[in-house]
Formats: sequence, C-alpha cells, structure tokens
Amino acid sequence: MPPEVNSKQEQLRQLVSSTLRRAETHTANLHRTHMSLVVGGLVTSAASTLVAGGAALQGPLLGADAAGWHLTCGLAAILAFLSTVALGIEEQLKLAERLPAGRIHVGRLRALDVALTAGTRDWDEIAKEIELVIQESAGIFG
Repeated sequence: MPPEVNSKQEQLRQLVSSTLRRAETHTANLHRTHMSLVVGGLVTSAASTLVAGGAALQGPLLGADAAGWHLTCGLAAILAFLSTVALGIEEQLKLAERLPAGRIHVGRLRALDVALTAGTRDWDEIAKEIELVIQESAGIFG
C-alpha cells in the first residue's frame, strides 16, 4: 500500500476518534444538564406542594399570624417559581429531544470506528459518512 494511502487512513482514523470523543463529551454534558434541570424542577415542585399542603393542614409554617402566612406563602411561591424556571429552561433548550439524537450520533461514530478497525467497509464510504455525521452534529450539539 502506498504511504499516502496509509496516511489518509490514519487521518480518517484520527478524525473519527476525535469526533467520537467530542460527541461523547457533549452527550454526557447534555445528559447532566437535562437531569439537573428535571430533578431540580421536580424537587422544587414537590417542596412547594409540601409547604402549601403543610400550611393548609397546620397553619403558617414560618412564624405566626399574618406575617407567618406571608412567609409561608412566599416560600411556596418561590419554590414554584424555581420549578417553573428549571423545567422551562429544559424545554427551551430541547434537551429531551437533543439527548437521544446525541446518543444515536455517538452510536454511529462508534460503528464507524469499529468499521475502520475491522476493515469491513470501504474507506471512501466511511469518509463520506463521517462528513455527514460531522455536519449533523451542529444541529445536535450546536
């Protein structure tokens, strides 16, 4: 095999490998952000419900009289607001849609990496597919 062919194959291997590492990192970050926002939204929503429910059963949880009601209702409102913000950010970032797309992207790159290692596919075909995968990554991770 001519040296230039080996060089092109090695460049393609490095491109697939580096693209795979970046995609794995981006997908892990999407997952971490998605989980943080969803769990944060659920926890603050549950806490808001507990504060409001506790106040309905026992009266103001913080202080007494009108001031206690103001504090308790204010706390419930703040918790509900935080829940809304967390879940709204998650929705605006479309993390629930982008995360599965990122996982599929990583899977395609892993398949290309295996094909390169095993030599089961044509190098030119792999080069064309990696170009397509890199272009698609902007819509997922961009």
